[in-house]
Order: sequence, then structure tokens, then C-alpha cells
Amino acid sequence: MFAPLKQLAQFVKSLPKRSLRWWLAACAVLGAVGAAFAMLLIIGVYVWFSRDLPNYKSLADYRPAQVTQVFAADGTLLAEFARKRRYYTPISDVPQELINAYLAAEDTQFYEHGGFNLKAIVRAALTNLLTNRLQGASTITQQVAKTFLLTRDRTYTRKIKELILSRRIEKAFTKDEILELYLNQIYLGAGAYGVTAAALAYYGKTLDELTLTERAMLAGLPKAPSTYNPLRNPRRARARRDTIVRRIQNAGFIDKATADEAVQQPLALQPQPLLRGESHFVEHVRRELVAKYGSDKVFEGGLKVWTTLSKPVQEASELAVYNGVRAYDRRHGWRGPVARFGLLVGWQRRLEQLTDELSLPNILGELAVVQSVDDATKQASISFLGGAEGTIPFHALSWARQYESPDDLGPKIKRVSDVLEVGDVVLVRPLGEVARGATGNAPVNHYSLEQVPQAQSAVVVMNPHDGGIMAMVGGLGGDRGFNRAVQAKRQPGSAFKPIAYLAALENGYTPATPVLDAPVVFDGTADGQRWKPQNYSQRIYGASPLRIGLEKSRNLMTIRLAQDIGMRRIIARAKSLGYDANMESGDLSVALGSAAVTPLNLTQVYATFANLGKQVKPYSVSKVLDSNGGVLMQRGRSCESCLSAWGSTAENIPQYPQEVFPQVIDPQYAYQVNSMLEGVVLRGTAWRAKELNLPLAGKTGTTNDYIDAWFMGYSPQVVAGVWFGLDRPTTLGNPETGSKAALPIWKEVMAAAHAGKAVPPFTVPPGLSLVKIDAENGTLPTAQTKRTLLEAFIPGTEPGQAKSGNNSVPTTTSGQPLRLDDIY
Repeated sequence: MFAPLKQLAQFVKSLPKRSLRWWLAACAVLGAVGAAFAMLLIIGVYVWFSRDLPNYKSLADYRPAQVTQVFAADGTLLAEFARKRRYYTPISDVPQELINAYLAAEDTQFYEHGGFNLKAIVRAALTNLLTNRLQGASTITQQVAKTFLLTRDRTYTRKIKELILSRRIEKAFTKDEILELYLNQIYLGAGAYGVTAAALAYYGKTLDELTLTERAMLAGLPKAPSTYNPLRNPRRARARRDTIVRRIQNAGFIDKATADEAVQQPLALQPQPLLRGESHFVEHVRRELVAKYGSDKVFEGGLKVWTTLSKPVQEASELAVYNGVRAYDRRHGWRGPVARFGLLVGWQRRLEQLTDELSLPNILGELAVVQSVDDATKQASISFLGGAEGTIPFHALSWARQYESPDDLGPKIKRVSDVLEVGDVVLVRPLGEVARGATGNAPVNHYSLEQVPQAQSAVVVMNPHDGGIMAMVGGLGGDRGFNRAVQAKRQPGSAFKPIAYLAALENGYTPATPVLDAPVVFDGTADGQRWKPQNYSQRIYGASPLRIGLEKSRNLMTIRLAQDIGMRRIIARAKSLGYDANMESGDLSVALGSAAVTPLNLTQVYATFANLGKQVKPYSVSKVLDSNGGVLMQRGRSCESCLSAWGSTAENIPQYPQEVFPQVIDPQYAYQVNSMLEGVVLRGTAWRAKELNLPLAGKTGTTNDYIDAWFMGYSPQVVAGVWFGLDRPTTLGNPETGSKAALPIWKEVMAAAHAGKAVPPFTVPPGLSLVKIDAENGTLPTAQTKRTLLEAFIPGTEPGQAKSGNNSVPTTTSGQPLRLDDIY
């Protein structure tokens, strides 16, 4: 390297001193020496800074944090879990028009340079040196190197490393691969990482739905996401957008006329925030996923989770809970306003503060302040935050008799002033939106007086044939942390009785077996008191068929059969059905439902009756895919090896054989329970459910002092359970039974679950013998019989044949469906 320099120096010495040729030669020597030392300096800098550079090859294993998406059974998006909102999008799925916008905004020479643009670097250096204006010259490749591999420190050291890495990245990756990394990694404000997340965050659109102005807006964000965030700084954002539109024009991607039209367009934002999915079901799914895969995988792994939820049934269940709790609350009177402002000075500020403190769910209504009360016109005037006004007419508050106790109300309301006064802060809903007791054509400014309910309810809806949870409501209100459907253990009362009656059937009883309904007293109870169970009606009925004991929910009959067959058998049967409760005491009260259980667990037990004896386990997640489409779980089976065995695309998901569920009840006994529970709906405590005009079976449950109210029931296709009560176990008031408090909610849910569906009758399993009997005493009909029904008997347990009349019905051996309401 230095030999040519020596030769050049010798040549200069041979020239005449101070001649023009000498000067030229001397300059050449100095230039060559300078170039050599510059080259040495560059090589030295390159070698020095290359020593501890990050491994750029790690970009090939790019695994960014992505949003996990949760879907309903029909594919509707329910919720998203994420620490960073990002949806990874391959470059092949990014529209070319959006790519052009980013190239125009950030790097017009992207496809020409080798990692950095030397001309742009020199131009930026001179601009920064000679003016007060800072100008950048980073290429997209440099931004990738800085974002993925380096810090954001503004130092020459970091800049040199960035240039070296950019050159290496260009050699290791294609231009499209670099662009794919960039467009998925960049932060674009509003919590959005990558272009797909930004398109949703600002416009609620997919990438291929974006317009020119929207693409320009997104392309202008990388420079300063917060400064140019259109949600926060619309003026700056629009100016930046228009600048990018002109750059797109100057780059030759659009013509001037198109650009001129684009800059006239408004921002037209339609932000779509991350879908939190604030429901008890979604929270239940989240907890299950975190328990199985860990929080990092759930909140950063980009999973695709398909659930069993039926969105129409879930929405109907949530509304049914609101309607049921609201109806109960109105039955028990007005507890007064939310607050009372003594003076109306500054009421807007005070109302805003109160609204923030309470954070009431939207379904409960909106807070308003009473401005005037006019008994002459029978209405009260109210005002809302923001200045809107409305009216509460008398008929919309006439329900509000003063609450005195769970069983007592104050006098009937005669005037508006009996309920409201000026300065009251009240909860109201538009009359046209109130689900019950309002006309749909009510004036838009007329409101119904509401109050925050004290009672709570939980609902579980399942597919009885596989355990898939179709809907879950853990309570009314914004607290998703406590899910009453899953976490609250409450006494089921008479809803436990079908288990006791099943045990009786399996131990020699038939639905027609007479059981004595008569007083019984027990001494030596745990608290030292005498226990004297009673029927709800407090009446005695004498001997009655077993069926009537269940249909009419007779406590005394249930206690006597429990004594006869033994609590040990009943408890063992409950455990075999998956009934998860503390029954160690072996107390006879367990047969009446004293062992607390969750609504989800009891719904699972009832599913076993509905499907003729197969034990299913509740589940909420049917399929989980990883961010590459690989199968992590398919219904009923974990799949750690699926990626290698079946590939990594959703289309390659294996179809597993249908799961086989254990038979824990003989189908014939299960049908006998079904038959008796269908009688509960047709003739018993759940007669109000007949109006649904569906084949239904179920059981009410009411605990002592009306503390808990239940209804558990099913059709051949759907099983649903409803609990109703107060979080602090105290009385709901007389007569808040399962039939009154829980059954109306269940009816709404089941109506929605069967809407537009053909529902077959309950299927009679082969081998049962169906015999026409006297409905009152369970014997074969006689001339004195007033009512008959078809009863199902295990072969060999039928009543003897009567001497006269044709009372027998052919034994069913074909398994054909038969409705039990064939009563003569």
C-alpha cells in the first residue's frame, strides 16, 4: 500500500522546485496519504465498533408480542388480551398503496440503497451544521437496526453501529423481509404497534379498506407518534397527513389532482379500541388460558382462541339477569335517591364527581338531578351532565313505595312529591328502553325512575351433550373479579332433590311408589335443637306417588325416602354425578339441599339427566391456535406435537373423533327422572314455564328464609341454571321462591336459546315399559279415576293389570320420542 507512495515521492523530488508540476505532484502525494489514512481510519472504526454488535441474524427469529384474540362459537370476536396491541401481518398481505405511502414518507430510495443513503446523510449533516433545523437521514433499514438491535440514544457511537448493522442486514435479508419487520414493529401511537393495529386503532378498518388520506396519516406517524396522534392533536396530524400526501405525489405514486382532492378530506376518525370483552365469561376464559399456558403466552403470544359461547344466548342471559333483578328490586320498594344536593349551585361538577366515583354499568341507567317537582302535572324535571333535560312522569315512579323491610312496603304512591324532591340525585333510564312495563313509543325525553339493585343473580347455559358453555353471567354490575356462576357456593334447596329421587329409583322405588307425607321430628341435631321439617305449604298430604313428591317439591316425602334408602346412598350418588359440596355430615338436610354448590357445578349435574346419564364436564374453550396457526389444543385434547405432525396452518387442524362420555346413570333411570322433572313444568312448581311451549324439565329451589332462589332445567338440547339471592346471605323476603325470583330469568334465557329452532321431545330409551296409571295415587286406573298419565317403569316393576278396561300401553322398544304430557 505504501510502495506507490514512495515512488510518487521520489518522482516529486526529481522535479524542479516550485514548478507547477511540482505543486501538482505534491498535492497528489498529500491527497494519496490522506486517503490512505482515511481508509485506515474507516477500517479501524469498522473493526472497533464491530466487536460487540448485536447479532443481526436474530431478526430471522422475530417473535413480536401480539394480541391474543378470543372468538365466540360463530367466529365473532369477543375479546382481545394484550400488553402491546400488535397483529402480525406478512408483507404479502400489506397493500402496495400503503407500502408506497411509507416509502414516500420515510425512504424513497429504499429499493436502491444498500442499507444507508450516503447522499442523504451528507445533506442532513450540512443542514444540521449550517442551520438551526434538524434533519434526519435514516433509511428504513437503519430504523429496523435501531428499533430491534440498538438503543435510541442520540450519539455518534450508536449511529456508527447503526450504519454497520444496516449494511449487514441488507446482505442477510431481502428488501421485503426488512419492510415486513419494519411495518410490524413500529409504534404508531394510541397503543398501536404495527400498521394493522394502527388501522384499527384510528379507523376501525383492515389495511385493504384504508383510503389514500388514511394511508398517508398512518405513514406520517413514525416520525413522532404522540405529536401527530390524530386523536390528541388533530390539527398537527392533519398538517402532517397533507405533507405525506404531497410526498406521495412527488414520488410519482399519485397525480396532482388526486393529491389536491385528498388534502381537502377531513380526518374522519373511527377509533376502535382494544376489545376488552368485559364479561364474566371472558374473564373465566382468560383465567383458564393463563392457568394452562401462562400469562406471557396469553398476553403476548398472539393466540387465536375459539370458545363455546353463543353470543345471542349470552346477550339474552345478561338482559334476563338485569330484568329479573330489576323486577325483584321494584317489588321491594324505593330505598331513596343515590345522593341529595341540598343546594343546586355547582350541581354539574358535583354530579360529574359522583358519576366517576360510582362507575355504574350502562345497563343500570344514568345519573340525573331533580330540578323541579310538579304534583299538578304529575311529573318531575331532571337534568343530566352536559345540560340535557328530561321528565319523569308519575306512572314511571309509581312503583317506588318506601322500602321498610324485605317483607314490608310503605303506603302507595299518590303524588310525585311522595318520592322525589328538588336536589335528589337519581338513576334513570329512557322509558322506551326499559325492558318491561314501558311502551316503545314513549317520548324521547321521558325517563323511568330506577335504583341500583341490591340482589344478584347468576346464569349458566350449557350444551348437555358435550358440556360446552353457551352463556355465563356471574352477576349484574361492573365487578368482573367475582364470578358468582363459578365462585359462589350457595345452598340449592329443593334443586338437589332430583339426586335423592334418582337414588330412590335405583334402590327399589318407581315414580308411582307411594311415600307418606306426614310430620316428622328429629332430636339431637348438631345445635341441640329439635328439627321439624315442613312442606312449603305447611300442609300434610298423606301418601302420594313418588312423582308428586318431586313435582310439588314435598319436603316431608323427601325426608322419608332419604330415611328409607339412607343418606349414605344419596351422598354417594351425588358425588358420582360430580356434585362438588361438603356433605361429610351425612345430615338428612342434605337431601333438602343444604350442601352449598356453585351454579356451574349444579348445571353440570342436570346435564347428566338431560343427556340420559352421560357425565359431561363443562368447558369454554374448543380450540387454540398459536400465532402461526399451529394447533395448541383441540376440543378434549392437548396437542404439543401438532406442529410437526400436521403442519402450521389452521386448515391442517386434525378432526378428532367424537369424545366418549362415561355413562354414570342407566338411561332408563335417567329418563324416569326426566319424566318426573317434566311433570314439574307441566303440573308442578314450575308451571309458569309451560308458556314457552317447549319440551322442558326442571326443578325449583328455595332455601330457608328465602335466602337463595334457584331454577335448574333443560330441554333435549339446552340445560340452564339460575341462582338468585343477595351476596350477603340474608332473606330476599316472602315469598321470593325459585319459581318467583329465578324462573322468570330462566324462561327468558331458554326462549332465546331455542329461538328459531325445532326442538324434539325427550327421547324414551329402549326397554322401558309405559303404563297408563292414576295420576293421583299411582295405581292402575279405576272407574273412580279422574286423571291418568303415562308412567315409565323399569320392566318388572309395573303395577299389576286391572281386571277391566284397556289400560296398558305397548312397551317402548324402538327408542322413539314420546311427550310425557299425554294426559287423559
